[in-house]
Amino acid sequence: MKTLFKLVLFAAVGAAIYFVVTSEDEEGLAHDIKALVNEVVTEGKKAAEQRRTELETELGYRPNGRQAA
Repeated sequence: MKTLFKLVLFAAVGAAIYFVVTSEDEEGLAHDIKALVNEVVTEGKKAAEQRRTELETELGYRPNGRQAA
């Protein structure tokens, strides 16, 4: 009986987490998490582009694929 109770409890918790994370509304925890993830990804892309530009400048890279002499 205890095992059945644990199974039902864990299933309910899992379902609650699923609904919170996958909700499509513009409010709440799911929206906040999605916004945070999008912000982190955007900042990561900006940092990667900035670093790429720095390395290209440092190495004398030119857009046509040749290095500066």
